[in-house]
Amino acid sequence: MKKEVMVDMTSGRIAPQILKFAMPVLLGLIFQRIYNFADSYIVGHFLGDNALAAVSVAGVGMYLMFSLIIGLTTGVTVVMSQYYGAKEADNVVKTFFSSIYIALGMTIIVTVVGLIVTKPLLIVLQTPDEVLDQAVLYLRLICAGCIGTMLYNWISAVLRSLGNSVVPLVFLGISSLLNIVFDVLFVAVLPLGVGGAAFATVLAQIVSGVACLLYAWKILPMLRIRRDKLKLDTFIGKKMLVYGLPAALQMSIISISDMTLQAVVNTYGTTLVVAYGVCVKVEGLGMQVGDALGTALGTFAGQNTGAKNISRIKAGFRTTFALNAIGYAIVSPLIFILAPLLMRLFTDNQASIGCGVEYMHIFAPFLIGVGTLNLFHNLLRAVGDVKITIWMGISEVITRIGFAFLFSYLWGYHGLWWVSPLTWWCAAGVGGLRYLSGVWKKKIEKAIPS
Repeated sequence: MKKEVMVDMTSGRIAPQILKFAMPVLLGLIFQRIYNFADSYIVGHFLGDNALAAVSVAGVGMYLMFSLIIGLTTGVTVVMSQYYGAKEADNVVKTFFSSIYIALGMTIIVTVVGLIVTKPLLIVLQTPDEVLDQAVLYLRLICAGCIGTMLYNWISAVLRSLGNSVVPLVFLGISSLLNIVFDVLFVAVLPLGVGGAAFATVLAQIVSGVACLLYAWKILPMLRIRRDKLKLDTFIGKKMLVYGLPAALQMSIISISDMTLQAVVNTYGTTLVVAYGVCVKVEGLGMQVGDALGTALGTFAGQNTGAKNISRIKAGFRTTFALNAIGYAIVSPLIFILAPLLMRLFTDNQASIGCGVEYMHIFAPFLIGVGTLNLFHNLLRAVGDVKITIWMGISEVITRIGFAFLFSYLWGYHGLWWVSPLTWWCAAGVGGLRYLSGVWKKKIEKAIPS
């Protein structure tokens, strides 16, 4: 095993390890957002506001699909990182080969179910009639090609559990660039409309996923397919599902609450849908600091759970918490200041620009809350305290749906801008109370696969 390929986070200085792991993840997430922005920019520029609204609405459905995939691959990360931290190399290999069956099964389920429920889902979301058909086409094509999403996220989960966040970055960067090139080709040159934008995303993800897998096999020979190893270890498979299914459930129920908010936004017409769609992308970009640090903390905590080092886990959380605060001291003011420019990049509709700037000025100061929420989710899941993460997700659903209807009733669409910021802080409060209670420490012995 090459040292530069696998990183042991159970010893050494914590801050450099967290930063060294988090920075490639952050860059990868930014690349991902860049091609999401490029997708929206090209669609809005060449196809108009209706097409942009269709892609924005379909994006909520995409998030549900991605939530299931990413949630399930989280189980792979947790179990493999724990075995690696416990120095059980044979079980690391068994986890990899067992995870193949889980990844294939989830791909089939998401593809079939996604194709069936796409139109009913978008109708339930009260998608405006003028954008419904385009939104259905876009989302169905994304669902049909979800094998690329699963492939990339699965192999990335494997590599990150072993402390390697660089290789996933490289191939996500390649995917981002390809997506932009394919967008221009299929939307602006051919042109294939919103279907072309969806096809560009799918093709870029498949290329990235296959390339990442082939390179992983090259740098980690132990992961190469062999007949004698290609079997499902039922014990390890169950362990991955014990961690992965709650994570998938937690992320999917959050996405359902997001869809509810989107449905309320949709009732205000295309102008607000465009504004909200752009803001959600900027909001997502702002979340990347917390996402990256949370991913780093999850691997760090997983490996140290395997090593049964509680004091180091606590020190890792304190360090990551401080880095999160520093990150948002930079990001939040930038979004606040650049809000008008960001809106004008995607639309010339002055009403949409005004609504979008208003929303960005509200959520930007609250972003540290969603970053903190990500830290609690990743830490508690990595140490085996998975049930509380579901309750954190449920708290997001209750608050987001409740606030969406209450605030829109009291203050119209202006009230909708406060829904997500307050929801983040409420859910983070649930995680914070659990962390301070110390109950999670008792989960560590049970969390270590054996």
